[in-house]
Amino acid sequence: MRLTRAAQALFLLPFVALTLWFSLSRPAEEPALRALAPLAVAVNDTRVVDLYPLETVSGHLQPARRAWLRFEVDGRVAARHVEAGRQVEADALLLELDARDYRDAFIQAQANWREAKEELERDRSLLKLAQRSRKLQQEEVSRLQQLGERSLASKTLLGDAQALLAQRQSEEARLKSSVENGPQRVAAREAAMDLAQRNLERTGLRAPFAGRVNQVLLQVGDFAGRNQQALELISDQLDFYTQVRGSVARALNIGQQVQVVVAGQTYTATVFSVQPDPDPATFTHAVRLSMPAAERRSGMAGAAQLPLAPLSQALVVPATAVLLDDGRAFLFKLDGEHLRRVAVELGTRVGQQQVIASGIDAGQTVVVRDVAALADGQRVVAEVAAPGETVD
Repeated sequence: MRLTRAAQALFLLPFVALTLWFSLSRPAEEPALRALAPLAVAVNDTRVVDLYPLETVSGHLQPARRAWLRFEVDGRVAARHVEAGRQVEADALLLELDARDYRDAFIQAQANWREAKEELERDRSLLKLAQRSRKLQQEEVSRLQQLGERSLASKTLLGDAQALLAQRQSEEARLKSSVENGPQRVAAREAAMDLAQRNLERTGLRAPFAGRVNQVLLQVGDFAGRNQQALELISDQLDFYTQVRGSVARALNIGQQVQVVVAGQTYTATVFSVQPDPDPATFTHAVRLSMPAAERRSGMAGAAQLPLAPLSQALVVPATAVLLDDGRAFLFKLDGEHLRRVAVELGTRVGQQQVIASGIDAGQTVVVRDVAALADGQRVVAEVAAPGETVD
C-alpha cells in the first residue's frame, strides 16, 4: 500500500517540529570553565624553644602506713578496747588475751632466776670456806708427815688426815666448778624469765604507730591463734600511688615537689619513693607521693603532673600542623603561593606542640591547621595565624 503525498507529509511533521525545537533551544555559545579561587590557609613559622614537658598520670590515695596486727602468742580474747574508725595513739592497747597462764609462767621463771642467783652466791661463799679448810688440812698433813717418822700413832693419823684432805680437795673442786658455771645458769634462767615476761606482754596487742583502726576481726571470747590476723591499723598520712613508664620514673628525684589534683583541688606533693626495677608483668614503675596532712580522703582517685626531662632548643610546630598519612608524617610548607608537602620525623609531643626531629628547618612557614584537605602543589592565600590559634 502506497502512502499519498499528504499522508507522508503528516508522518514527517513531528520529526521536523522536534528538530526545530532542539535548534532553537541550543545555547548560543559554549560556557567557559572558571579557575578555582586560591584557598585561604593559616600559617606560622617553625621555631626553636626550650620545653619543660609534664606527664599527667592517674592514681589513687592510700594510707602511707598500713599494718595487719597479729598476736604472737595463743590465747582467748579477754578484752576489745577499740572499734573500726577509732583514732588511736602509738602504743595504745587495742586487744587483750587472757594472761593468767602467761603471768604464772613469768612468776615461775622469775623464781627460778632468783634461785640460780642465790645458789651462785652461796657456792661462792662455800668455795672460800672450802679453800680455807683445804689449806688447814694440807698443813695438818705436813705436820703429821714430820711426826710419822718417830711414832707409829702419827702414821695412822697421817693416813686419816690425807683422806680428809682428798675429801676437802674434791669439795673445793666441785664448788669451784659450780661457781664457774653459775653465771651461765643464771643467764639461762634470766633468758627464760625475759621470754616469759615478753610472752606476758604479748597478751596485749598495742598500736605500733598513731593512726586509725580500719578492721577488727576478733571478738571477746574468740580464740586467737599465733600470727592470726586480728586488727588492721592505717595511718592518717596519705600517699598518692601510681604506676609510670620508665622515662617518667628516671626523670623523678626523691624529695622533688609535684602537683596532684584530687576532686578538682590541687595539692603540692613530695616524691617519697620511685621503684627502680619495673614490675615484670606491666613493665611500669611504682611511684609514691607524700600528700599534705590536710588531705585525708583515702581511696580517692586523682591525677599527678610529673615533670619529664627538659628539651633544650627543640624545633616545634602546633600538633594540628601534622598530617599523618599511611604511617608517615607530613607538613605543608609554603613555597610562594603554592604548598609543598614535606615528609618529617616526629619527636615528642608536649601538650599541643609537636617536636620535629628532622625534615624541616627553623623559621620556615607551614600551615598550622586544617591540613587534611590540602594537596601538594595547591595554590593558597596565606594568613598568619592569630596567637590564640597556635599553642605556645
